Amino acid sequence: MEMETRAKINQAVIHIVLILVSITMLVPFLWMVLTAFKTMTEATSVNPFVIFPKNWLTDSFTTVIRNMDFPILYLNTLLLIAGRVIAAVLTATLAGYAFARLNFRGKNLMFSLVMFQMMVPGQIFIIPQYLMVSKMGMLNTIFALVFPGLVTAFGTFLLRQAYMGLPRDLEEAARLDGCNIGQTFLYCIR
Repeated sequence: MEMETRAKINQAVIHIVLILVSITMLVPFLWMVLTAFKTMTEATSVNPFVIFPKNWLTDSFTTVIRNMDFPILYLNTLLLIAGRVIAAVLTATLAGYAFARLNFRGKNLMFSLVMFQMMVPGQIFIIPQYLMVSKMGMLNTIFALVFPGLVTAFGTFLLRQAYMGLPRDLEEAARLDGCNIGQTFLYCIR
């Protein structure tokens, strides 16, 4: 009986904490939405206690919809996401398999470089990536946005670990069936 009461109290405390945390997450979003309905003077005023607008205006919404080409923006976003995800999955899968299952000269050095890339903050790579895209003449293109995400060090590491956990019997079975390295790779990932 006492354990049941204690469990209910613990559950109630957890729910209260989660509700409070969710409120702190929703307040900035609610503030942003309410600010969109304010006049410029109200929105830029320093008084933090003016939460609700005096006059609910929709001018900012109509201005944004009139001035921005949302179908093109959404298409660009979808192309960016699709390009980065496809490229990252493809390169991480192939590199992870190579690091886990193949023996070649410089394997440990190359994998150390992959690990080094994970340890270095991403901001370090921004200028070199910009210079590479600029030299290719690809500024202001979708490729310039996709290029930094073509490879993923974390994905390569994660998939290497996953491939290392696969039994060697799969590769032996593929070799006995007459598969080459590429076919063995496809055999192992299905």
